[in-house]
Amino acid sequence: MFDSRLVRSSPDLARLVQDGLAIRIVNGFLVVDDIPFVDGNAQVQRGSLLCPLELSGTTTTPPSTHVMCFVGGIPRDKNGHAIDGLVNDGVERWSATPELTAACGFSQKPSAGGYCDFYEKVTYYVAMIVGPAQANEPDASPYTYRPVQTDEDDGVFVYVDTYSSRAGITELNDRLAVEKVVIVGLGGTGAHLLDALAKTPAWTVHLYDDDVFRSHNAFRAPGAASFDDVAAGMKKVDYYAQTYSVMRRGIVPHPVNVTSENVHELLDANFVFLAMDSGPDKKAIVDTLIANRISFIDTGVGLGKDPGGINGQLRITTSTPGRSEHITKDGLISYFVGEDAEYDTNLQVDELNAVTANLAIIRYKKILGFYADVEDERHSVYVVDSGDLHHRYGTSDDNRSESEADEGDAA
Repeated sequence: MFDSRLVRSSPDLARLVQDGLAIRIVNGFLVVDDIPFVDGNAQVQRGSLLCPLELSGTTTTPPSTHVMCFVGGIPRDKNGHAIDGLVNDGVERWSATPELTAACGFSQKPSAGGYCDFYEKVTYYVAMIVGPAQANEPDASPYTYRPVQTDEDDGVFVYVDTYSSRAGITELNDRLAVEKVVIVGLGGTGAHLLDALAKTPAWTVHLYDDDVFRSHNAFRAPGAASFDDVAAGMKKVDYYAQTYSVMRRGIVPHPVNVTSENVHELLDANFVFLAMDSGPDKKAIVDTLIANRISFIDTGVGLGKDPGGINGQLRITTSTPGRSEHITKDGLISYFVGEDAEYDTNLQVDELNAVTANLAIIRYKKILGFYADVEDERHSVYVVDSGDLHHRYGTSDDNRSESEADEGDAA
């Protein structure tokens, strides 16, 4: 029995292993090691084939591309010359890890228009590469019968993230693999924050909220809750932990609110998202996070019903070590109902909760280097009726006070 569930459930991968090829599954890529090839000096070396897997659950589907990449060198003919039609420098060079980055790509399209499975694709390229090697060393063989190596069960996801490998962003996605992220408040915005964070490789996502999941929550939450879900009377954090456990591990529910009494539980977090109502505990949380240099984003949704329709503003305010003065200096976060009325109404709409959450996630991913970032702003406001998006407290001199610039530079 194969150790890998992908191999167990995929006849094409199982057949590759049974033939004796040394396959690995790394970050959504299929890697075939120990492939003999001839280098530019007509010497036999060994390298690896590399291509992204295509999966439906835990079973492979036919490859969507006929392209294959090679790690470890550029295969040549027995004399060290280029093989006609094999190497194509115009194809994308995939990377599963820094050590598994392609040296070249191949583009051999079968007459049928595509490979029927990964067995056909791999063996086709193996034959083209190994043939010249065996002409120089008859005993050179790719069939080493090495045990299958796979990372598929070691990460946070229940099934392999083939999206990142297909999109070629594996190395960027790895930057999101922080140990602990916290969401305080699982209302509309907090639920959408979880929906986005659940798809990142953060090792743990901790949820804090003592409310029960009810019908009104379902109408501004991602996905579709069933009648039984809303009738069960589950705590929000337990409902969401259960819902997202089908996709990933590491979601930790805490069916309590964060207060001045338990805020210390957040002090080992890499990042905190605040999606909670105003109240006296909020100031204690913000002050504690700033004092302990914990990065966080506070979100606010302030909507009202005007004659022309729903109107208002969405806000995200960011604090990182050395970049927090703007919060206290300009009173950007309200702590008591009525102090900042546009962010204290109960009117919530699903898509605006989602916009607020996604603006916060984009800022979070910029901080971690996933997205390019020119301004590194710390406060953003979206105005519903005009569609304007305003950014403040960025790195340019006209957006930061002199004292805050000094604070950031010192950090």
